[in-house]
Amino acid sequence: MKTQNETLTESGNRYKILLESINGIVWEADRKSMVFDFVSQNSLSILGYTPEEWIGTKNFCLDHVFADDRETVSEYYYNGVGSEKYELEFRMVHKDGSLVWLHNTTSVLKGADGSERLSGIMLDITKSKLMSDVERLEKQVLEMNAEPNAELDRILHFFTSGIERLFPAMKCSVLRITNGKAFNWASPSLPEGYVNAINNLSIGINRGSCGTAAFLNKLVIVSDIEHDERWVDFKDLALGYGLRACWSQPIVNSKGAVVATFAMYYATEKTPNEMELSIIDRSASLMGVIIENRRYATTINEMNMMVSQGQELANFGTWQWDMVSERLLWSDELCRIYGLDSNNFSPSYESYLARIHPDDRERVRATIEQAVAEKKEIAFEERIVRPNGEVRNIQSWLRVVEDDKGNMMKLVGACLDVTRAKESDKKMREIAWQQSHVVRAPLARILGLVQLLQDGVKRNEVEDFDLYNSIVQSANELDAIIRRISETTYDDQTGGAPSDTL
Repeated sequence: MKTQNETLTESGNRYKILLESINGIVWEADRKSMVFDFVSQNSLSILGYTPEEWIGTKNFCLDHVFADDRETVSEYYYNGVGSEKYELEFRMVHKDGSLVWLHNTTSVLKGADGSERLSGIMLDITKSKLMSDVERLEKQVLEMNAEPNAELDRILHFFTSGIERLFPAMKCSVLRITNGKAFNWASPSLPEGYVNAINNLSIGINRGSCGTAAFLNKLVIVSDIEHDERWVDFKDLALGYGLRACWSQPIVNSKGAVVATFAMYYATEKTPNEMELSIIDRSASLMGVIIENRRYATTINEMNMMVSQGQELANFGTWQWDMVSERLLWSDELCRIYGLDSNNFSPSYESYLARIHPDDRERVRATIEQAVAEKKEIAFEERIVRPNGEVRNIQSWLRVVEDDKGNMMKLVGACLDVTRAKESDKKMREIAWQQSHVVRAPLARILGLVQLLQDGVKRNEVEDFDLYNSIVQSANELDAIIRRISETTYDDQTGGAPSDTL
């Protein structure tokens, strides 16, 4: 039969085993002094400190709370909150320098003598907390990336700064890889001298973490810069700025080419844990998408600018009518041709028809409806009336776009302002008329007068006769030249030749 002491000992052992099985740090402390007299063994796996380091040490917990959370923790656990049970989330610094998010549930135990003790359990919520914060940061980055005028440098700086806030002991860096060299893209908190020294770094084997990662296109983890061969040529530089660990992940585009590297530096020798590896891979993937997206956006903007400039120079506008959504889009140049402000004009088929010259409206409507019915491409001329009453001549094209089943999806078209060409044509006609009538008429009269003089000259006055004959010949040659110019003008502009002759 067991003695009372044996029974108590067994009960105590079972209680201790139960406490150690809880997936958290179970603790007890005197409320007044906040000196811990019990801490479970999980303190070693969660925070890197043994129970012996906690127990009996005044202010151990507060001294290891992350600085930004220390005031809040002091208010709750040292000054008291007037409650017998309360919860709080805060960060403590792991022995290796990393941060651990804890959810601490505390109960107040009152003794018969009026003394108070605190008993609690700290649960490690780092993973869920960090993932929540990372998702929030990613959302902010994606929203920034969606802004039309957001600069890539600013986006990367915001992203890396956000990651540094999640891992305060970490310093991030993004290097752009171009033509086998690395250039600084975003390094929010790295020393400026170090950033300048590694700028324009050639990539290759044993070219630091980033140069090697870019060259091999794989993650490079250097936990101890001082004794790693990949840093042999740069360790003095890094150590001089207090950098002792560096992990670098290549950032690749959709074709698998390395376009940048994402690096994490630490001031202590450090190997990444599972969470940090996950953040590295996740962040590098998102940066790859953003970098490629911004480059595509830049290319598209440049192309659109060139198209816009080309349209403006050529007085050439385009439009698109989505038959499914019934949305009609006009280019800025097309609005300009019509004398409209693209910021205040909502295009529609009806508003388009209303701007066609009344004499052309029904013909144009019938032409478009026929093209749509027959699903064919057409070209036609039309006149439009600007809001100020000015009439412009337009050469238009229209094409029907179908899906793979032959269903009509949209209409696309283009309009060329040919008003100047029409005006030039009119001027050419006026020139031709002047050549035919204004210039040739006096010439005809001169020929007539010369012939009369020639008829009055006696045939034996050979010298005078030959002179008049030469004048007539020269006049006929000049008339032939003018006629050919007139005929060419009419042929080019009207397809015919003038019928009048001298």
